Amino acid sequence: MKRQLVMAATPRFSMVTWGLGIVLLALVATVALAVPPVERRAVELTFLKSKPGQREQLKTFIIRNWFAMDRIAKEQGLLSAFTVMDTGTDEGAWNVLVSVTYMNDKGYDGIVDAFERIRRAHAPVRIDGKELRDLGAIVDSKRLFEYPASTTP
Repeated sequence: MKRQLVMAATPRFSMVTWGLGIVLLALVATVALAVPPVERRAVELTFLKSKPGQREQLKTFIIRNWFAMDRIAKEQGLLSAFTVMDTGTDEGAWNVLVSVTYMNDKGYDGIVDAFERIRRAHAPVRIDGKELRDLGAIVDSKRLFEYPASTTP
């Protein structure tokens, strides 16, 4: 008789368990859909070293060449921001920093084809008759990831 009670209770227990499992699964799926994924953006930093006395000209070169192309890329939705900064001196391993923020975490790799079309259409601008190599050189680059402020602790 004891065996019959266990067997009679097993199907009911199983149905309750399945019902709770389905409700829990629906709840988890709803929460997962309600919370948007954290979207990070690539920020690519390019470190440059100007030749002695050429820091301002190097920044002007960047603005008239790199940023001319970056403005077009921004208008096309390929990147979201770009800026140039400097250390205020010619000293150090680098003294000019360019920061470009992309729309997603792929960075330049995610826009290479579109950006190369922009680059091919750009007519390089010399500064006082000088090209990049005459004004300075890229010494390093880094890719960082930016997260929306609402997702940071």
